[in-house]
Amino acid sequence: MPTKGSFQFVWIFGHVTRPTSGRRVARAIYRLVRDNRLLRIPAGWLSRVVALSPESSPIRFFLGPLRDRLRGAMKTDDVLTVLSALEAQDVPFAVAGGWGVDALLERQTRAHDDLDIVIDDYEHEVERAIGVLGAMGFHLVATHERRAWMPKLSILHHDAGQRVELVSLNWQILAREFGPPGAVSADRESFEQRVFSRGLIGRRWVRCLSAEVQLLYHSSFELGPTLELDVKRLRDELGASLPQPEAM
Repeated sequence: MPTKGSFQFVWIFGHVTRPTSGRRVARAIYRLVRDNRLLRIPAGWLSRVVALSPESSPIRFFLGPLRDRLRGAMKTDDVLTVLSALEAQDVPFAVAGGWGVDALLERQTRAHDDLDIVIDDYEHEVERAIGVLGAMGFHLVATHERRAWMPKLSILHHDAGQRVELVSLNWQILAREFGPPGAVSADRESFEQRVFSRGLIGRRWVRCLSAEVQLLYHSSFELGPTLELDVKRLRDELGASLPQPEAM
């Protein structure tokens, strides 16, 4: 636990270490879990328990630091640093995923393992985004293409434990769900205002996916307890609902 005095200390696995040593240990633990499939299961369980606990909970206080070291974490400062770097290089983006939900709620509601970022014009801009993150120490570890409304995915890891996922949007699906009758992806300007919104992370306003689009995304796969809570907040606190057929 931090103590008063001229030095700041970090509590790691029952030992008090200085922050520099603590960061080295954190990186080593993160790499161990990342590279060992058996360790990912208990790390994932711990992550869900902590994420579902209230901010003031003893569980969050005592297990939060351990969870961060096992799974890695994207904290507010990490998120804002990444977004500032992309913005400085004029890479168009929008925040998605768990941080996108919290941005819409204008407060952090849970711990986050990663940061999901939609890259506008993914085909032309993703390489620039990867280059910006590479200059920050992130490494591209995987790319995927899938049949989904976020069809393309690039995953980047940092040795300090941060993870960023860059994704594309399927505008044809969005046109069908949010556009006027007969709309296609080329008509995105006619419904783009329903796709994007503004949210607050820390003290900074950011572009993010709208609550309705977030809800649509979360309806496309089976949800665990953490994401179920995200969906509940989208519905209960933001009034989000899926588009009705007659409105399309």
